[in-house]
Amino acid sequence: MQTTCRAKNWALDKSTLYTEVTKEKSASAIKKKPEHGCLVQGLYIEGAKWSTEKDCLDYQNPKELVMEMPLLRVVPVEANRVKLRGTLKTPVYVT
Repeated sequence: MQTTCRAKNWALDKSTLYTEVTKEKSASAIKKKPEHGCLVQGLYIEGAKWSTEKDCLDYQNPKELVMEMPLLRVVPVEANRVKLRGTLKTPVYVT
């Protein structure tokens, strides 16, 4: 986030991270590095699943408790420019 704030002349304390779920399941499918931000792989979701067809959370399949998420794109943005309609703020736990 600091690198992007310096490059775009943003105040660090007025910036935040925005996360988008991509359609890609494998990092090898990505040919180009994001200009700003990063891609995250290896996250799992419990009690739900990510529907790539609907582009949203969906009910989990029977007897599948944990599902692997597609790659996530984490992008630094100015906090006052983020419009969070139809989104869900969730924590990420590392075990």
